[in-house]
Amino acid sequence: MKGHVIFDLDGTLLNTIEDLAAAGNHVCQANGWPTFPPVAYRRMVGGGIPNLVSRMAPDGTGRERVQAATEQFIAYYQAHLDECTAPYPGIARALAALKAAGVGLAVLSNKAHPLTVQLVERHFPGVFAWVQGALPGLPVKPDPTLLRQVLDRLGAPPEDAVMVGDSGADLRVAQAAGTAAWSVLWGFRDREELERAGAQLLLEHPLQLVEVATGTRLLTAGDVQAAVELLSEGGLVALPTETVYGLAADATQAEAVQAVYTAKRRPEGKALNVLVDGMTMVEQICEGIPPDAYTLAQAFWPGPLTMILRGRGELPPQVTAGGDTQGVRCPDHPDTLAVIRALGRPLACPSANRSGQPSPKSADQVLAQLAGRIGGVLDGGACTVGVESTILDLTVTPYRILRQGGLSRQAIQEALGTEVEGAGP
Repeated sequence: MKGHVIFDLDGTLLNTIEDLAAAGNHVCQANGWPTFPPVAYRRMVGGGIPNLVSRMAPDGTGRERVQAATEQFIAYYQAHLDECTAPYPGIARALAALKAAGVGLAVLSNKAHPLTVQLVERHFPGVFAWVQGALPGLPVKPDPTLLRQVLDRLGAPPEDAVMVGDSGADLRVAQAAGTAAWSVLWGFRDREELERAGAQLLLEHPLQLVEVATGTRLLTAGDVQAAVELLSEGGLVALPTETVYGLAADATQAEAVQAVYTAKRRPEGKALNVLVDGMTMVEQICEGIPPDAYTLAQAFWPGPLTMILRGRGELPPQVTAGGDTQGVRCPDHPDTLAVIRALGRPLACPSANRSGQPSPKSADQVLAQLAGRIGGVLDGGACTVGVESTILDLTVTPYRILRQGGLSRQAIQEALGTEVEGAGP
């Protein structure tokens, strides 16, 4: 896990090529030079605006004229800085997840410092702990001077930091400063060029940043298959429900269930409720099921009701903490239901928080507590109910509410046509 990630700007966070090309061709036309298609600028950028203008200028152009053209470029670019520029798809989500996980974020660009700050503040307000662009009189990447200053500002030792960029200059500056380096394939350079420059880790999508930085994958909504694969391999995946996010493990794998206790720092004497896709799955793990359970399932499943029933002893003892009862619930979230159905087995699934901490209602809140301790988080958006399920014990007479949650006692009583004990409205 890396505690600090420093990003290049152009070609890494922002796709600036159209605005750079517009400024470049404006200068070319003003000076009678040949113009270039935007795709050509992908290889011409790097090292700052003065170097770009030098590459645009025809061979033999004098230094004074290149300097004048550079000033023209800067003036035009400042006036049209952000007409087409936009973050790469997935970047904003990845940054939010990294920040939620406690990773320190910074920017180091060869673009002039005022322009760098302006673009970052416009597109990523409040995200970065430090933003650094090129300063007069100081060398730019791949010289490590400014990267070392950024590390000092962050209070980050080089071994705890990584430079993320789309060019060989980003690789070389990382090597010179002693940080790790990750290269991105959504920017201005392709795989072949980056591998020639020595890239060891190449990222194809911004969300991969979350996994390589924290050790926890951020899965997008609908990525059911990836979640199922992690669970099948004994991994832990935080899944969305209508109540709160749950920390899921295949309930039939004892080691995976034990890992839930470890990740949450949960006392081992506390049993785990399981998620199911309906009463047929309940019948596989519970016995002596009263008819009222079917009535309640018909009325409130999928939904925020957990029923305590007699277990059949089919699941590992870690699930029930050695007891003979089992809590079961069918969650009202399409992705999580799809995961259960695709896996074909119940999920041991308490809330996805560290014990004693608030239950998470978003993927970022999960990452804030469990990044690096679990295999993945399926980002299904914010929870619609936002409080835990109501737990109703059907193994006692009269039935008793053990925890008042998202389903009221009145609704339960109306469905059953009888009184239930326990606190709650």
